[in-house]
Amino acid sequence: MNKKQKVELIIATFLIITGSLLLIFPLFHFIKVKLIFTSVLGIYAILNFIKFLFVKQTKDYEGLFVTLASLIVIILASFLDIESIPWYLALTLFIWIIFMSLIKLKKADYYNDRKNKAWILEIITLILFILSGLLTTINLYYENDIQILVLGYFYLIHGILELVDPIALFLKDSK
Repeated sequence: MNKKQKVELIIATFLIITGSLLLIFPLFHFIKVKLIFTSVLGIYAILNFIKFLFVKQTKDYEGLFVTLASLIVIILASFLDIESIPWYLALTLFIWIIFMSLIKLKKADYYNDRKNKAWILEIITLILFILSGLLTTINLYYENDIQILVLGYFYLIHGILELVDPIALFLKDSK
């Protein structure tokens, strides 16, 4: 397993753990949606920037693009009142999903240009990511504890989808 795959594996594991933790936050009545949403995106941005620093010699800018997209959404979320108006939370998450979809589409194009069949897997995970993101944004109009649960499931699904790519490439390379 190369360095890039290890870093992607760590980031995907972070998303899975984060999604799992978000699912138990309402049990402890920790329902500050704005703090949770911006914190998760902030840590995700930091991890992807570290990923970019580790793999920049391979001309892979995915980590930088994800960092910029997450920072843009954090700035947008800090100006909006996403605690009391659920529509703003859905809007900011939808904007992040659009950015991430474009980044994933660029990654699929990169694989296709290199005649790597992983582009098919990347497109499948992209479609599943968009579907789960749309379902998440549609269901963010409830109370804060339900919003955190929905975000938890979204980040859990996103982590699992992010885990598919490095594992598939590792299995392909090990043959």
